Amino acid sequence: MPDPESPPTIFSPDDPVETLWIQAYQGEILGELLFAGIADQVTEPDQARKMGVLAMLERRTGQAMIPALERAGIPTGPDPETVQLAEALIEGTRADSWAGILGSFESITTQFLAVYRRIGELAPAERDTADLLVAHELALGAFARRELAGDGAGSLSAIEALPHMA
Repeated sequence: MPDPESPPTIFSPDDPVETLWIQAYQGEILGELLFAGIADQVTEPDQARKMGVLAMLERRTGQAMIPALERAGIPTGPDPETVQLAEALIEGTRADSWAGILGSFESITTQFLAVYRRIGELAPAERDTADLLVAHELALGAFARRELAGDGAGSLSAIEALPHMA
């Protein structure tokens, strides 16, 4: 029986690389929409600014994936289900505290790290893109941990250090 406390897994290690690419790209679209939506609804200006930076990170990361997706013949438009899910998640965060929102990052980033690492294994010619995806996900996790630890001044440092955020 699945553990009700753990989120459902977002991929199977047996998924083909095309499926993983789609999940990864749609995840970036979802992240951009979600973070932008949270930025619009939080009342603390610093929190809104940080969510805006995260939305930009997701957008730039998705854009960095496009050449690899095109080489694989994978479409790069937003899936309507992804957009609907983002809208539902934004609505679901309205009642959450800042700590509650950030507390969800660990399990989500852990799952996406597995997807991105698996892409690197299955598509070694696209290792640079897979490594970029891993680095951005590690930076998201570091951001949340630093925020939760009270290091708001330094929480964006790992994200700002990413080459595609310069």
